[in-house]
Amino acid sequence: MRIAVFGDAHAHADALDAVVAAADHAEVDALWSLGDMIGGGPDPVHVVRTTRARCSVALMGNHDYAATGSVDPSRLGDATASLLHAQATLSEDDLDWMRHRRPAARREGVQCWHGGPRNPVWEFVTPSTAPAALKLQRADLGLVAHTHTAAAFTPGRRRVPIVLDEPLDVSTGKWLLNPGAVGAPVPPRKGWFAALDAEAADGAFWLELDVEQRTATWHRAPYDPAPARERARALGLDDG
Repeated sequence: MRIAVFGDAHAHADALDAVVAAADHAEVDALWSLGDMIGGGPDPVHVVRTTRARCSVALMGNHDYAATGSVDPSRLGDATASLLHAQATLSEDDLDWMRHRRPAARREGVQCWHGGPRNPVWEFVTPSTAPAALKLQRADLGLVAHTHTAAAFTPGRRRVPIVLDEPLDVSTGKWLLNPGAVGAPVPPRKGWFAALDAEAADGAFWLELDVEQRTATWHRAPYDPAPARERARALGLDDG
């Protein structure tokens, strides 16, 4: 079974559509979302409804929690305005569906978290925290998002190089993988749209996971970020 895994779409329709189209072209068997469907971008309705329609796994991320009222949106800093926009534009049916998401799941023998095993919503799995996360991971394969950084962690190796479009053998030992981000493919401290401008030309990240062959292949799906920024500017969301 081959799965297209992605996370952190952050209400960027063009980026998500590019990933879905690439996954369809690759003829994968399923799409999994690791959460943060919204927060940051101008297109919460499109992203939530695409995720509902296409993803057999759809996790709750911290921005999704904020939009559904579980935490104060102001806790998310520069994404606050976009979260309020999401609350105002998503239907009650969409919000109810989001409230019933969970930040963790296990499918096809793979453990999935938005954040990590120590805190499924808020944990950041980084090179320094990965050893502790791997100790708590029970399955041989685990997936996380939240950091916006494509990464692979395994016991005994601090850094594993990620080479786009080249399969990584994850058949031996325990692995914890991050697909990178769809909607803001660098850490958001630079500002949502500054990040989008800096990195979008290279495309939105997604991970092709073959659970039978035990390989993981990172890809980037190219798209034009300009329309999203124009929509954001019209809504007063542009932080640039």
